[in-house]
Amino acid sequence: MDKTYILPVPEKYQSLAIELSIESGKIYSKAVSFLKKMNKKGIKISRKTFDRYMEWWIHQKDFVLHSQSKQAAYQQAWTAYQATLQKIKKAKKKGKDTSGIRLPYRNKKYNKVVFKESAIHLKGNALMFSNKKGEQVFVLRDIVIKAVPKYAELIYHTSKKRYYLHVVVEVKEREIEKGKGVLAVDVGVIHPMVCFDGKNVLIYNGGILNAKLRYRNKKFAEFQQKLSMCKKGSKRFRKLENAKREVLRKLNNQIRDVLEKYTSHLIGYCVKNGIGTIVLGDLKGIRNGAKHGKVSNQKVHQWMFRKVARRIEEKARFVRIDVVYVKENGTSQVCPVCGNRNKPENRNYECRKCGFRYHRDGVGAINIYKKYTGGRLLVVGQLACPTGVRFEAHLCCPTRWNVHPVGKTA
Repeated sequence: MDKTYILPVPEKYQSLAIELSIESGKIYSKAVSFLKKMNKKGIKISRKTFDRYMEWWIHQKDFVLHSQSKQAAYQQAWTAYQATLQKIKKAKKKGKDTSGIRLPYRNKKYNKVVFKESAIHLKGNALMFSNKKGEQVFVLRDIVIKAVPKYAELIYHTSKKRYYLHVVVEVKEREIEKGKGVLAVDVGVIHPMVCFDGKNVLIYNGGILNAKLRYRNKKFAEFQQKLSMCKKGSKRFRKLENAKREVLRKLNNQIRDVLEKYTSHLIGYCVKNGIGTIVLGDLKGIRNGAKHGKVSNQKVHQWMFRKVARRIEEKARFVRIDVVYVKENGTSQVCPVCGNRNKPENRNYECRKCGFRYHRDGVGAINIYKKYTGGRLLVVGQLACPTGVRFEAHLCCPTRWNVHPVGKTA
C-alpha cells in the first residue's frame, strides 16, 4: 500500500524548483512537438524509437535535471499520446465521431518534476532529492518518514503560490478484523444513501447532488438549443461543441466528487462501528417501463444507483466488508412495527393501523435490514431519530483508517 506525504519545499529552494519545472516543461513540449509532427506525416513510431530520439535531443542540451527526471518528463507525453490513441480507437469501434478528440498538442512552460527512487536518498531525518551530478540538491530536514520513498513529484500549488514535494512511500497494510455487524443501505433518488445498522438511521443528504444534476440538464439543454441553430461542422458549431464538452466535464467531476466522498464516509462509518456486511437493495430492472411523467422519468433514468453500488463494493473490498443484495420490493411501504402495508404520500411514512411515523427512506433501510437478518417486528422505543450527513468540500471519514491505497499527510 502506498502513502503520500505532501512536504513544502523550503523557501531557499523555490528558485531551483522553478528552474527544474521550466526544464521539465521544455522536455515535455519537445516530446509533444515531435509526436505531433510524426502524426501529421502519418508515421507510426515505436516506444523504442521515441525514447532514442528524445535521449539524443536531451544529450545536445545542458539540463540541471537528474537523468531519471528527464526520462519521466518525456514519458508523460508518450503516456498521454497513447491514451488518446486508445480513446480514438474505442470511439471508432463504437461508431462515434472522433473529430473532437485531439492528440496532445499544447506546450508547457512549467511541468511537474518526477524524482525516481534512484534520485531520492534518506539519511537520518534528512531527505535529499538529487539533480544532475554536481548540481544543487533539495534537502528536507526533520522528516518523520522511516522508509526510502518510491518516487516523488515536484508540483506547484496555485492556492499556496509555492512548490511542494508529493512523496510516495510504500507502507505495510494494516490488518483489519472483519466486523460482525450488518448495515442496510437504501439507495434513493432524493437521498443517494439511507443506512440502518440495527439501531441508528443515517441519511446522506442529496440536495447538492440533485442541484448539480438539474444544473447539468439545464446547461445541456442550452447548448443543444444553440447547436440546433448552427450548421454542423461550422466554426461556431465546433466552438459550441468544445464548450459543451468542457462544461459537462467539470459538472460530471463535481457529481463524482460528491459520490466519492459520501461512499468513503459510509465505509469509514462501517469500520468505526464494526460492520462486516453491507446489504444493498437490488434495483435491477427498475427503469424498465418507467412511466411516471416527463420530470419523474428523467430523474429515474439519471438515477446513479449502479454507480453508487459499484463504488461501495470497490471500497468495501479494501476493508474486508462483504456486500450482498436483497430484493427491495415493497420495503418503503411495509410498516416495520406492525407489518401493515401503507403507500406513503410524501417523504414521511405514516402507518394507518398503528400510527407509526418515520422518514420514508429510513423505513426502506429498516425493512432491507429485516429482510436480510430475518429480524422480528421493530420496537419503536429502540429506534433513534435519523442522523443526517450533509456534503461539504472537506467531508472526511468518521474514523482515521489507514487502509485506503493513498493517504495524505500535510
